[in-house]
Amino acid sequence: MLALNDSESGLNAVDVLNLLALFLLAVVVAFFRRQLGEEAFWVLGVFACLSIFVLAAARLSVWHSLWEPVHDFSVVLLIPVIFDTLGPLIDCASPGRWDTTFSELDARLFGDFPRLWRSVLGRPSWFVDLTSLAYVSYYLVPIVVAVVLYRHPVRTEFRRVVFTIALTFYASYVGYFVFPTMGPRIPQAESLLIGGPFSHGVRVFIEFTERTRTDAFPSGHTAVALVCLYFAWHASRRVFAGLLPFVGGIVFSTVYLHYHYVIDVVAGAVLAAGCAWLGPRLEPFLEPQGVMKRFAVHLGIR
Repeated sequence: MLALNDSESGLNAVDVLNLLALFLLAVVVAFFRRQLGEEAFWVLGVFACLSIFVLAAARLSVWHSLWEPVHDFSVVLLIPVIFDTLGPLIDCASPGRWDTTFSELDARLFGDFPRLWRSVLGRPSWFVDLTSLAYVSYYLVPIVVAVVLYRHPVRTEFRRVVFTIALTFYASYVGYFVFPTMGPRIPQAESLLIGGPFSHGVRVFIEFTERTRTDAFPSGHTAVALVCLYFAWHASRRVFAGLLPFVGGIVFSTVYLHYHYVIDVVAGAVLAAGCAWLGPRLEPFLEPQGVMKRFAVHLGIR
């Protein structure tokens, strides 16, 4: 008789999504192992460690309550680590670049609007610094929404939101593979002339920490921030009101700071709408217990 209860493993739909993403990326690494050379073994090692972490955190969360928050917030570790492995994979899978196409598309669709966007208020240093602060607040917005929902005794909505946010990240990664784009970035040597010390610090931080540079289309900043704002609206009007200026600043900063074309932001908004609709519908489908039940029915086991 097949056991359909996933309580012993502690796995949930977010874990299944993470493991599925790691598996698919491992397939990409295996396919391009010759081009990647020794880096293929390093990346596969990272994916193996992350997979073990997901399985261990899920199992330990069943044994002791202290592991529950580690398991529930495991995506905070997984997402940035996975993102930083994408650079060499994208270079092998999609060596071309779409910058010329999207730059021309910006000019054709939006005319002078991108230039006006990037020159708001004449780009005074204090405003560039303020915009840079908004840009990096993106890293905290998903955590704020998750923590607010985590305080509820019943965490069904928390898991649904975390699943949808993770789905949005992974969907944007697909875009990076299909449309690898650097974005209209300012060379590091010129960034000293634009903005104050804080802006320069942000650029140095991003330059130092991000190994994946072809991440402009779609705008993940836009997509994830809008998805978080959508769920904040449903969770708490006060949280929504508090996040609204930050999310607005994040979207504004993507083009203003020369990280994205306008078309990237439009694509990010479309992606956000799609994931906000799909996530809550896909999450029950990937719950381990539901997967096992469907598998059992397929095999004629009850």
